[in-house]
Amino acid sequence: MQKVLLLKKKVGETPLEIISEFKKNNLEYQNQKLGYAGRLDPMAEGLLLVLIGEECKKRKEYEKLSKIYEFEILFGISTDTFDVMGKIIKINPKPRISKEKLKDTSSKFIGRYLQEYPPYSSPRVKGKPLFWWAREKRLDEISIPKKTIEISKLELITLRNINSEKLLKKIHEKIEIVKGDFRQKEILKIWDEKLKNKKLEFLIAKFSIKCSSGTYVRSIANKIGENLKIPSLAFSIKRKEIGKFNLENILIKGE
Repeated sequence: MQKVLLLKKKVGETPLEIISEFKKNNLEYQNQKLGYAGRLDPMAEGLLLVLIGEECKKRKEYEKLSKIYEFEILFGISTDTFDVMGKIIKINPKPRISKEKLKDTSSKFIGRYLQEYPPYSSPRVKGKPLFWWAREKRLDEISIPKKTIEISKLELITLRNINSEKLLKKIHEKIEIVKGDFRQKEILKIWDEKLKNKKLEFLIAKFSIKCSSGTYVRSIANKIGENLKIPSLAFSIKRKEIGKFNLENILIKGE
């Protein structure tokens, strides 16, 4: 029996759903204890490490491994979750940003520093997850915790434009497949009100990042926009590597 499984999480799936489906299709694992190391947001996809049996006791060791992601930043819109699964806060269509400016700005994020957890995330404060405080509009009653992270690489890959019609279609595709209570109906209504039957243009920049455990990529996307004084959010996030484990070897039983 292997110690580690490399599985792929799709947008909208949860790690537990992936493990359940894997067990259903691989009967030899039905009586085995399987646990994942390292969460991914509902809007994120990519490599998921699933530990088997006694290896589950080493979960924290695996979670400490560095990560490599490819992610896209949508410039021109910001939300309260820092990704598409949120209520729109600002819209600034047709943002003008050069490749040189993006490269210069992103280079400022390389290094070691304290990153504030996103308001819509699971770390607990006074016994409640941060997203509870955010939903209750009570964030002003607490101090949002921070974590030391390190970014060793942040590189711009491509730039492209997207119109509001195509963007809205993509937003619906992403949000409609998410299960659970993430304010989906309310959020889609807002996106429709802001973008439907509008002729707007936005900019999408694709990046590659290598970072330490616990880094919130959607927070990086938000902060880059803040630095440029342009609303922004994480449009897509794909985890490519965890330590020595690579997305290219997906579904191959590791170790």
